[in-house]
Amino acid sequence: MNRTLDETAAVLGLKPRAFRARLRELGILNTSGDLASQHRDRGYLYSDPRSTLIPSINKYRHYAVVMVKEEGIDWLAKKLGITITNKDAAA
Repeated sequence: MNRTLDETAAVLGLKPRAFRARLRELGILNTSGDLASQHRDRGYLYSDPRSTLIPSINKYRHYAVVMVKEEGIDWLAKKLGITITNKDAAA
């Protein structure tokens, strides 16, 4: 099951902003909050491209959401020094 960064923070027992700050410190996220290039295509995290229509100007806005794969949760917990007891209960 793939999770957003906020959902992953809940599984790891962290607040979303603190979790993102730690990921920036480790160089996993860049300053704009996107996935750093060296962590793409490693099998743990990926960017999910999305778009939304802005009705007032009738244009699409494109953006990406960083998603964490199941293997990535264990990898991030190891990187952050966190022990996960039961990640299915937190989901």
